[in-house]
Amino acid sequence: METAAKIYTSIIFPDILSRTDPHLFDLQKTMLDATLDCIKVLSVDGRLLTMNRAGCLALNVPQNSEFGMPWLSLLPEDVHQCGKEALQKAAKGHSARFHGRSESPDGLMYWDNLLTPLVDASGHVLSILCVSRDVTEKTKLEKELEESINREKLLSNEMQHRIKNLFSVVSGLIFIAEKEAARSNTQDTATHILREKLGALSRASDAVFSGIDSEVCDAGQSDLEALVRSVLRPYGDRCLIGGGHVSIPRKIMTTFALFLHELATNSVKYGALSTDGGDVTIRWKADGDMLDLTWIETGGPKISISPERSGFGSAMVDRIVQAAGGRIDRIWRPEGLVADLHLPVPTQD
Repeated sequence: METAAKIYTSIIFPDILSRTDPHLFDLQKTMLDATLDCIKVLSVDGRLLTMNRAGCLALNVPQNSEFGMPWLSLLPEDVHQCGKEALQKAAKGHSARFHGRSESPDGLMYWDNLLTPLVDASGHVLSILCVSRDVTEKTKLEKELEESINREKLLSNEMQHRIKNLFSVVSGLIFIAEKEAARSNTQDTATHILREKLGALSRASDAVFSGIDSEVCDAGQSDLEALVRSVLRPYGDRCLIGGGHVSIPRKIMTTFALFLHELATNSVKYGALSTDGGDVTIRWKADGDMLDLTWIETGGPKISISPERSGFGSAMVDRIVQAAGGRIDRIWRPEGLVADLHLPVPTQD
């Protein structure tokens, strides 16, 4: 570190070198080692000329090193480009700044790196002073704040999506109830049928959004057919269900229920359930630890072109399925949508 002290002294206090006090370099070394900032002197071409104790610890360089190694090679690869751009700017005589990171025994650390060119009287860049300040806590707080804001936005969008869907679903159920009443040989009125469907919709919503993730409900197995019928009961005989008995862990019920609920809602708004003659077929099969469930719409409005983008609800369900290790394949046929849910079924502990 004596070399570091001499170089740093020549930069900050150029007149001191002419003095012969042997304690000056020891004092300068102590000053350099006392700061928590990582202080480095770089050559114009990016070689590390010297560095204080904090810098050696942060970059895992021995304090008795002779230095001279490329500075960028000591940084994580994903910050090389930012560091290179800052170095090039400083080499041209301009101060530059970039954010970096490093691995330490205490975990990941974040740094604010300020590069300052050191020039002679003629303006020629002799070397570059790089001071790196630990901004780990500040960066973590900023990341937590950003994640919190994103969660709030997601919840707000989801609430708006559900409210909008509620009106669409109720409107669709009124249409379905009127048609069922007209075909019925009983005395059931459209109002009576609608009331039953709204009750079924309420129970289905409870199955989808209430309590499924609790520790009690997570335990054990549930019958997939019972779940499918519960979610789709409001749509009556418009949904043809078949697939046999398959048991699924209760902790993935939410994924299946959200998938069916979102497809049914979109079908009421745009697809087979929005017309008098349309219907939906739902079937499934288990193959080892993978379960495939297929949703097939027919008789709805003719589809001439696939949608260019998915809505919020579909995107949300896609993220949930992907997080569970599965995927959703959608085929937009002229006669209606076919959606395949492929989802791994966790084994019970």
